[in-house]
Amino acid sequence: MAMNPMQRKANNYLLIGIFGTLLVTGAIIAFLFIQLNNLQQEKKKQETAVKKVYVLNTNIKSGEEISTEKVVQKEISSTVVSADTSITFFDESEKARIAKIDLLAGTIITDEMFTSTDQVTTNDLRNQEYNMVVLPSTMESGDYVDIRLRLSNGVDFVVASKKQVDIPQIEGIDSATTMKVKMNEAETQAMANAIVEAYIDEGSILYATTYVEPGLQTSTIPTYVPSAEVQAAMNANPNIEQNAKTALITRYNSNVNIRQNLIESDLYQYLQDKVDNIESKVQEEITRAKEARASYLESLGGY
Repeated sequence: MAMNPMQRKANNYLLIGIFGTLLVTGAIIAFLFIQLNNLQQEKKKQETAVKKVYVLNTNIKSGEEISTEKVVQKEISSTVVSADTSITFFDESEKARIAKIDLLAGTIITDEMFTSTDQVTTNDLRNQEYNMVVLPSTMESGDYVDIRLRLSNGVDFVVASKKQVDIPQIEGIDSATTMKVKMNEAETQAMANAIVEAYIDEGSILYATTYVEPGLQTSTIPTYVPSAEVQAAMNANPNIEQNAKTALITRYNSNVNIRQNLIESDLYQYLQDKVDNIESKVQEEITRAKEARASYLESLGGY
């Protein structure tokens, strides 16, 4: 049976539509296939691309120096770190790096994690040991401290600011009373004056306070200025600093008050009974601080 022209025309349109649909569908499929293939190739490139980084091989505390012996260089996939991460390379700067926060072993070091050291190595920088300073009970090597002098009248001064401490060990046990710090000549002289002043004023105390986040906290400004009496005493007796150190060690560690003829009555701003009361309270504070530190070291297995 012959097909009329209208029916033939309709069939042709149908075939054209089907063919066009197939072409569009095929083009879409081909485009998606190409895009998928490109994504797979890009992913493969990223997986094979490596980046050199420095990784901590030990835990670091806030304020501790990130030195070359505490890191190891590794090659990792570039997909592990984002493209905008500032990776640190230790051969790019001679300045010491100080951790802003506590960092765990295995951490990749980036620029945001550290700051440059605020301790400048000068020709007059020396290691100084002090065992006449009352130490915080939980202080450890690597902590940063301010060394302060509180007089019997309650006035409190910063003698030395943001000093990193090293606790000497005797037969593998941390000292309960001694710390070692780096001091320049001006700081050493200020400390010597403060020791003598603490010796003259028996109601005073030399003590250390630790920083909470030394990597983020800046150093305080020292406020201690030696008094005229201290300067006169030091000029009159060249051995007074050593005498003061010995007296303070006895006072702080043995809790024995030693009065010397050097202490003149006009140095006291209070009646003698009030001075004795102040001294008694200071001795109680020193005893508690010493006992707390001994208990802390004992809890670490030090005793």
